[in-house]
Amino acid sequence: MSQMEWTPGDTPPDRHGYYETRFDTGCTAITLYSVLGWMPLKATGNMVSWRALSPAAERQEAERHLEELRAAQCHVPMDY
Repeated sequence: MSQMEWTPGDTPPDRHGYYETRFDTGCTAITLYSVLGWMPLKATGNMVSWRALSPAAERQEAERHLEELRAAQCHVPMDY
């Protein structure tokens, strides 16, 4: 599949990862497709299409997401 080729939103990707998604509101976003489906589910409207990111862009997005999760864990109280 070409990275420039948009796929209809009702067709799921063949693997988990980060994708550029386009919504019916005209907005685009980087969205995670996982075992739970598209994350976030409906942040900026209904998804109409998606396309793959380049491997470098996907790796960068995964690293950013992990850093965000690590930062959030630092603020969780640890009451045992």
